[in-house]
Amino acid sequence: MSELNAVAAMLAKRYAEPGERGRIVFWLDEKGDYADDVQSMFGADSKFETLRDVELIMAGDTPFTDRYTMMIEYPDRKFAFYMTGAQPAPSDDWLLDMKLAYAPVFSADRLSMVLTELAPDASQETKEEWLAGMRKTPRFFDSKSRIHKLAERLNAQDDTRRLQAKMIASLLDLPQGQHSLQDIWRELLMQDARGDDDGIQEIEQMGLAPFHWAGTEAIYHYPASTRTEDNLTVKDFKLWLFDLAWNGFSTKSHDESYYAGIRRDFDGWCNNVQTRDMMRKLTDSVMHDLGIPAEVDEMDIDALTQHGLFQAVDQRLIRRLLEKLGNQSITDSDVQRIVNDRKTMLWYDEFANEYQAISAASAFRAVLNKVEDHIELQSPQQGFESYVSHYYRVDQAYRHFRMAFDQAPDLDAIAISNDLEADYVRFQINLGAAWQRQLNTMNAWRIPNVADQRDFFLNKVENGFLKSGKKVAVIISDALRYEVAEEFTRRIDAESRFTASVNAQLGVLPSYTQLGMAALLPHERIAFNTKSARALDDGLVLVDDHASSGTGNRDAILQTRNGHAIQAKGLLAMNTGEARELVKSCDVLYVYHDEIDKEGDKGDEDKVFGACESTINTLITIAKKLTNANINNILVTADHGFLYQRSELHAGEWLSEQPHGDAVWMKKRRFTTGAHLIPNDAFMTVTAQQVGLANPPEEGITIQLPNSILRLRHQGDGVKYVHGGASLQEIVVPVVSINKGRSASGDRRAVNFTILQSTNLITTGQITVDFVQSEPVGGKIRERTVYVGLYGRNADGTQIPISNEVLLAFDSPSPEPANRHRTATFVLTKEADTFNNHTITLLCYEDVEGSAARRPLEQKAQFTLKRAVASDDADLLDWD
Repeated sequence: MSELNAVAAMLAKRYAEPGERGRIVFWLDEKGDYADDVQSMFGADSKFETLRDVELIMAGDTPFTDRYTMMIEYPDRKFAFYMTGAQPAPSDDWLLDMKLAYAPVFSADRLSMVLTELAPDASQETKEEWLAGMRKTPRFFDSKSRIHKLAERLNAQDDTRRLQAKMIASLLDLPQGQHSLQDIWRELLMQDARGDDDGIQEIEQMGLAPFHWAGTEAIYHYPASTRTEDNLTVKDFKLWLFDLAWNGFSTKSHDESYYAGIRRDFDGWCNNVQTRDMMRKLTDSVMHDLGIPAEVDEMDIDALTQHGLFQAVDQRLIRRLLEKLGNQSITDSDVQRIVNDRKTMLWYDEFANEYQAISAASAFRAVLNKVEDHIELQSPQQGFESYVSHYYRVDQAYRHFRMAFDQAPDLDAIAISNDLEADYVRFQINLGAAWQRQLNTMNAWRIPNVADQRDFFLNKVENGFLKSGKKVAVIISDALRYEVAEEFTRRIDAESRFTASVNAQLGVLPSYTQLGMAALLPHERIAFNTKSARALDDGLVLVDDHASSGTGNRDAILQTRNGHAIQAKGLLAMNTGEARELVKSCDVLYVYHDEIDKEGDKGDEDKVFGACESTINTLITIAKKLTNANINNILVTADHGFLYQRSELHAGEWLSEQPHGDAVWMKKRRFTTGAHLIPNDAFMTVTAQQVGLANPPEEGITIQLPNSILRLRHQGDGVKYVHGGASLQEIVVPVVSINKGRSASGDRRAVNFTILQSTNLITTGQITVDFVQSEPVGGKIRERTVYVGLYGRNADGTQIPISNEVLLAFDSPSPEPANRHRTATFVLTKEADTFNNHTITLLCYEDVEGSAARRPLEQKAQFTLKRAVASDDADLLDWD
């Protein structure tokens, strides 16, 4: 029943009285609460049937006229005489005799009327309790909007505490069902983070502050009773809260069990993706008031790793890590452990680039430290295999290091960067020199027991697939060097239902695009095109006397084997139907992709590694496009690799000599072609026949390559990114074999973990639980982050959190189980008392990707809670 309906019902009872007493009602509405409604309540058009025969008279300055109307003119009609404001003294009241005759004067107690609207079905006891509380906060009920919002939240079983909590929830416009202290403080803190104090102001103005602060003290143990009224502010609570959190939720007077309630809610706010930004803003707002920067400056690295609340910690920890990385006084395992542990901390997202740069630099140094000071290779085969088995990791770690530092431009680590850069250049020089010593022993460009790029189509395509009637796609990514392909292999192998492996083959000499692309096509012979000076200058290559440059020429060559060629952009632009028709039309499809070489040769050399990362992602997209087009066998390879260093070349890295001979055609940083080039100790000089080209000896075709990793001086071309020579980075060409199966057993999944339950009994205020990651992360096993906490089950089946929530990251790639352990300590809140002598459950949740929702996990553990429980403001704690 609405408030107005209740008033109408009470008036109807008055008019139902017998005789003259039921004819006239004097209604005193001192505050004019019903002034806007009274006109429509009476008369023929009234929505209240019992009041349609009642005529309204509004009190004014004509008491004699009003008396005449009611008593003389219409003695048989019913009247409602509506009065507002202060009434005249009895000696001045010309209607006093009538008021006494038709007594009592009707007065609608607004709060009583509101109560009838709010709780029509509540018991009389509940109504009396509510009314007592409402009389302490009358201003709240001056607004129909507030009353309406409150009415939507209430039910007849709510006690006075929940009534007041829901009043605050209405003021803060919280979602339906949210009125706990945690909900209220979350909103107040969010407002504070926005620089808004409207919420707490309204709570105070509506007279709800005493209830709010008493509840905060009882549930969170914020010492409100020790504060003056002026100091009961959101700011004071905020300072108390973050100081408490900084000190591990314990004080000299109380341990962390005492503050379990606020710790649970605080951890929840930090862990929730919807409130993490709020918490970061709040920490910034109190950091200096709490003196955190000065305290942090005195901490060593071990102390810093124990904290994660303020960004000053991360800033200082990053500086400490850089110091130790610079003087090499910290192990890589410690660096990786520290960085991984930061991932669950509040500020990690803001400093992720800096941490990843430190992690990559440390990992790179660790890889470099495994390389012997003097590299010695035993043979061309052993040198090639050594690069494929481990030396490539240095190039890969260098790429990761450079990319990570590019993503952290503000990191103050110039000295570390320069040292690592110098170490890498030194590694390239040492490896290049060792490999050159083996190259000098070779008479022809073949290595025993090493696959040759010139045999790719025969061995990998024809014998591998076409002869057995299987379709195959070949993706050729320009300058996809071995270390990039190895990472691509691991990443696509981690995709659901894909399996991938990588091998290596010996690339052509010179290692440049036209020749490398030609070698991958079906052919009987390959030769330099000597038909014109332009062809020689451009390094054009003939495949069985046919031009091989460009997609059109390559498509024509492939058609002889029922194949086709297409650029990657063209394939990716096709819809699924078009792609399937293309695949259906051929037995072998060559897809040409160019990002790395395009950036290195024609773009920005400093962005080459970014192009490598983009290439990996694009190749995965191409592979998925092909499998969706019903081709499940894919080979990924390259025309050549490349040498790269970020730093400018020193004088010793340039070749002082220049090639000479009867003719010099192509002159690049890493190779020269010509006729009868004069041998020189500064070069590796080979003939066309020695590198497997079909040009006749009388043409005198000669190729010269600068020794080791040296570059030729000439105008144009880049110097940091180069290819064409015989270094291992240039001529170890990857071949990635990919297959997509149909079995769900090949699906990518999250890593498994187990709860190691050492007891099923909890007798104190906290418990530490061990977890173990069941397997290493890697391949199709991906890392996962899990939220863990203790819960009690209500009679209606609802799970109630009764401890703090702990965020656990299961992300270890270690094969050793001892390195995959995690521990978490759970401190019971006061709500746990409800479940004493009952079973409680350790539950695990994880985020649903792309959503704020969480999904429950199957891992759980049950405990019986048996502990002594001391009463502590239990009545106040019964507040949802």
